[in-house]
Amino acid sequence: MHPANPFPVDPDRLLAIAQKWGTPTYVYLENIIREQCRKLTGLFKNIPVSWLYAVKANDNPHIISIIADEGLGFDTVSYEEVLLCRKLGTDPDNIFYTENNMTDAEMNGAAKEGVILNIGSLDRLKSYCETWPGSSCSIRIKPDVGDGHHAKVDTGNQDSKFGIRMDLLKEAVALVDSHNVTIRGIHAHIGSGIQEPENLLYEINVLLEASQYFNSLEFINFGGGIPIPYRPDDDAFNLERFAGLASDRLQKYLDETDQKVRFYFEPGRWIVGSAGMLLTQVNTVKDQGRKTYLGTDTGFNHLIRPALYDAYHEIVNISANKDAPLRTYDVAGNICESGDVLGKERSMPESRTGDYLAILDAGAYGMTMASHYNRRAMPAEVLITEQGFHKIIRKRKSPEQSVEEYLQDTGIVQSENN
Repeated sequence: MHPANPFPVDPDRLLAIAQKWGTPTYVYLENIIREQCRKLTGLFKNIPVSWLYAVKANDNPHIISIIADEGLGFDTVSYEEVLLCRKLGTDPDNIFYTENNMTDAEMNGAAKEGVILNIGSLDRLKSYCETWPGSSCSIRIKPDVGDGHHAKVDTGNQDSKFGIRMDLLKEAVALVDSHNVTIRGIHAHIGSGIQEPENLLYEINVLLEASQYFNSLEFINFGGGIPIPYRPDDDAFNLERFAGLASDRLQKYLDETDQKVRFYFEPGRWIVGSAGMLLTQVNTVKDQGRKTYLGTDTGFNHLIRPALYDAYHEIVNISANKDAPLRTYDVAGNICESGDVLGKERSMPESRTGDYLAILDAGAYGMTMASHYNRRAMPAEVLITEQGFHKIIRKRKSPEQSVEEYLQDTGIVQSENN
């Protein structure tokens, strides 16, 4: 898809969707999601590997159902994500809940749901053991190696807030033993959008070595972080090469130990990132002297990655005359912040008010990180099915509906149903 063919779908199809359902609208491609899932499940043919989709990447229920249909389980990081997967019919054994500063209520709710609870601090492990003696759980380890596309998503480094220190593992084992709690799995995650595959292989070695502290492991979870190419000249992550290197190490571990374990990985972005686009309409063309802005009807309230991580997303004018002369634009949002710029110095055919833009590779960490900042309504979401049909999978609320819902939620205005 990069760089020769940046569109996984005919741009005219996207234009028709924008004109029919308006903008801003997220569009997802079912065939890409399924294709990505199948690439993963086709790896590690002779190694006991399972895949858990990271729900935080995109939690639309229709997308979760597609991924479940492909045989993947789910990596969740909140009790709400646990409940979402359970209400969509996922078996609790296929839900892995990694807590982060979890409350007692969240802990007890997840335990009652029967999901795999992954605990990342001695303090919370103590609370769990005291409340649920005789049960089982997983623990998250801090591997002291990190990676990621930005410092804010590097989760495994020495100063990370995540995971139990390696030198405290013996204390963790003594704690669970004193309450007859079984550690059924260990887990680590080094970051999102891993830049160096060698760091992931290093983390695999760290966890395999840490497994010696435990005598009843059922699984070892190496986390996620597989990247996608965002820039046209980015190299794609060599998944097959990584799987080959990892297979050798995992097979060696299985041959040398008597542990009958399963291995987990937790991709999120890699499954849905390239399958999604954010459609927006140009409502202003503004020459500011040194820069010319294309002002749009979306902003960092709908796609925060450029503002938060300095992330790059390819932006294409899907309605401009392709033979028009090229111009350089900054693409700006409609949020009252100077940092609300979705793309800088982008070359595209001369653009006009009313044109439609597609912001590519926005299927991961787009809608799930969206907000109502400036009291803006959320985008609609559309799915293009494998059969080529498109359907609304999340309706757009009008400004009036959005404000009315807000007033009802705050109790200022009573719902007609009350």
